[in-house]
Amino acid sequence: MSLLARYIGKTVFLNTLLVLMVLVALSALFSFIGELDDVGKGDYSVKTALIYILLRIPGTAYELFPSSVLLGSLLGLGAMASHSELTVMRSAGISIAQMATAVAMIGLLLMGLVAMLGEFVMPPSESQAQELRSAALSKRLSIRSQTGYWAKSDTRFINIKSVLPDMTLIDVSIYEFDGGSELQSVVHAQQAQQVEGGEWQLREITQTNFFADSLTTERSELRQVPDLVNAELLQGLSVAPESMSIRNLFSQIGYLKRNQLDSGPIELALWTKITTPLSTLVMLMLSLPFVFTSQRSGSVGQKIFIGILLGIGYFLLNRLFTHLGLANGLSPSVSTLIPLTLFSLLAVFGLTRIA
Repeated sequence: MSLLARYIGKTVFLNTLLVLMVLVALSALFSFIGELDDVGKGDYSVKTALIYILLRIPGTAYELFPSSVLLGSLLGLGAMASHSELTVMRSAGISIAQMATAVAMIGLLLMGLVAMLGEFVMPPSESQAQELRSAALSKRLSIRSQTGYWAKSDTRFINIKSVLPDMTLIDVSIYEFDGGSELQSVVHAQQAQQVEGGEWQLREITQTNFFADSLTTERSELRQVPDLVNAELLQGLSVAPESMSIRNLFSQIGYLKRNQLDSGPIELALWTKITTPLSTLVMLMLSLPFVFTSQRSGSVGQKIFIGILLGIGYFLLNRLFTHLGLANGLSPSVSTLIPLTLFSLLAVFGLTRIA
């Protein structure tokens, strides 16, 4: 059985990688064509656009991974069924349960791959891609370091520890210098939001003023600051929550809750991160009933087509529940687990029918 299990697993794995490469290549091509509209603005060149698309490939692969697993499994196992390989295996005494176990083992490997891709590869790659595009388009100095985001505006240096999806700045420090290199003041704000007129409203401010022989400290709740940072720059710095690592999402949620801010979108992104590897295994198990069935119930092509429709249905249902749940106050964990649970039960029901 170990030899057959490796053969089945290899077939599913290679077909999944093949489908994934095709889908990623098509997505990258269409994205590159879309980026050509911005070529020529600022320092944004064709080369920069190409590098931007290449840096976004890990994120694209992460989004398309569950669909690729479903299609790869259907194509690989469907080809084995059409060549009567599965029939020969069953004639040799290999049960459907054993074959399903072999598929589940490769499913666990694929789960681990997509989890590592989403946690360690996609976040830094997506961040670099957005910063590269933003810096080229806006012609503004932006340095990404372990201390946060840095930007320069006239005699001010601005440090931003985090940017939320709605362009809210978290933990902002403004270092004001004179015409030379003397530091005049440091303003620290817990939060900053852009208001009407293009100005920025700082909240919970602490300002330290430096003099030749002394310093003073002032505190205030609100303050308006013009031209704090370029809005186009923030578009690139604000990485989508889905592109963050689980560790960063936990950190964001903790900060928002401590400051009594809305953490719903970030929690939704966290649960999406958790359920994406699980959906990979569910999609794999969902493909089995459409392959391990008798020829009397329809051709393999028909079953594969139905399986693809189910995969599309899962994608649409998952998006529907997550957005409706967020809009109606439903727990992010519940809204992400409902579609996964429904399709898991459907996969279990299909497996029991063919067992």
